[in-house]
Amino acid sequence: MTQVEPAVVAKMRQAINCQKPEVIQSRFGIGLNTWVKLREGKAIRHSVAIRLLQRLQRDELI
Repeated sequence: MTQVEPAVVAKMRQAINCQKPEVIQSRFGIGLNTWVKLREGKAIRHSVAIRLLQRLQRDELI
């Protein structure tokens, strides 16, 4: 399990206009449950974190 830095989660929040599941999925490639864990500062699966961070770098959010 891996915890994503709060600053990264804050940038993710700024990149979306609502928190509907389809918006989270299309923008970040993660499910709503993973998004809830990130918002609450909880750890997510390591493989999901790696994929998410790669996507955020590709989209120049981090």
